[in-house]
Amino acid sequence: MTPGTLSSQLTEEAFEAIGAKPGFRATVESAAAKSVAHFQRLDPSYQWITKDIGRASICVTALTLHAMGRLTAQALTAACVDSGVSSPGRVQQVIRRCQEIGEMTVEPGAGLWTRRPIRLGAGLRRALHERAMIDFRAALALAPALADAAALADTDDGFATCLACIAIIVSLRRDVFALEESGPLAFFLEREAGMLILFDLIGAQAADRARLLEAAPLSRYALSRRFDVSRAHINKLLAESPDLETDGDRVVFSETLSMAMERHFARVLRLNLCAAEALLSGWRFEPGRRRASSPG
Repeated sequence: MTPGTLSSQLTEEAFEAIGAKPGFRATVESAAAKSVAHFQRLDPSYQWITKDIGRASICVTALTLHAMGRLTAQALTAACVDSGVSSPGRVQQVIRRCQEIGEMTVEPGAGLWTRRPIRLGAGLRRALHERAMIDFRAALALAPALADAAALADTDDGFATCLACIAIIVSLRRDVFALEESGPLAFFLEREAGMLILFDLIGAQAADRARLLEAAPLSRYALSRRFDVSRAHINKLLAESPDLETDGDRVVFSETLSMAMERHFARVLRLNLCAAEALLSGWRFEPGRRRASSPG
């Protein structure tokens, strides 16, 4: 199955079906906890990249272009601007930082450096691969018939196909993912470690609660240390969000925010299932070429 065909599966009915699965909440809680644990294991240089959704998106775009054999500073900037991921200036900032830590290396040669191939370092590729596989395996937990896709996605070629498939689908279905740009989660997506803080608080709640996000014990000091942000940043985030209320050492989430988080995970998991279906169908993106291949 091609990404174009699979993109038609991203419907509200499909998202509701995923959210209605008996294991959905447990899967979301597990994925959130594993995402936080993965962040905490990272070197601080990689944490700087992944705790900001903008920087992380730039690097995932770079990884996708790398897998396709098309990564240059010019191509990365164009892709990020076209998709609304980032401004040119922010892309350049991330490139410079990754160059400083040895995770982006511009190939030597003639002409403008921005048009020469960039090599991604193994450490950054591994960190991004590990994080992506958390969501991929979470999706497969809700679709046991696709379980064999996990082993394929753990290979370089299989993971490159997943990245290409997801990138193509997202470009075709911007309507689906644009909803979060103005929704309740946008506040957290736009702030340093905002989503990681929400993920962390998901796991701190009572097991018998009625909603995914309801109420959680709150330690500003612990969150500050865990995600390497100031307590002033934590206080500002808590005070300015219209979907949070704090009462001393407790935070209460609005039902609107809880529903938005469920929709976010339903979209992420459904998108990963599309990539799994593409892998198992035999669809492959051919690195360095502008076409994909299918068996037969």
